[in-house]
Amino acid sequence: MHISKHVHCLHHLKMKNLITDSHGVKELKYGKIPFSDVLVTRRRNLFIDRKWRATDIKLVVWFLFIHLLSLFAPFTFTWDAFWVATFAYVLFGLFGVNVSYHRNLAHHSFKLPKWLEYSFAYIGVLSMQRDPIFWVSMHRYHHQYVDSEKDPHSPIF
Repeated sequence: MHISKHVHCLHHLKMKNLITDSHGVKELKYGKIPFSDVLVTRRRNLFIDRKWRATDIKLVVWFLFIHLLSLFAPFTFTWDAFWVATFAYVLFGLFGVNVSYHRNLAHHSFKLPKWLEYSFAYIGVLSMQRDPIFWVSMHRYHHQYVDSEKDPHSPIF
């Protein structure tokens, strides 16, 4: 019952934004995402007519700061700094976020000894992806409401 209700909802969403061109052929009002079969059912207002929260403003300021700071990279490049950045990417990005937050804590894909699980989670905190409880809850919420209006990561809505 739940699956047929979901399919009907998807069918309704797909048909809601169809328009008829001059030849009587149905086309999508917003189109498809390039190189994908995903249909866009509603455009998101990312900047205009959007309610900006304090967290949104902090993130925009942070990203602007980091990208402006990166303009100095060509003038301060050293191979030692390159290898430190590569090591930091592997440590924080791969082990902190991908292995710990995503695969271990959100999906329980494998078991780690508690000391290693806590160490990886701490490394994940240092990657500036917020705390493990928030990250895992947002990721599970994303999986629960994938490609719907409640999905925080959906490119469709």
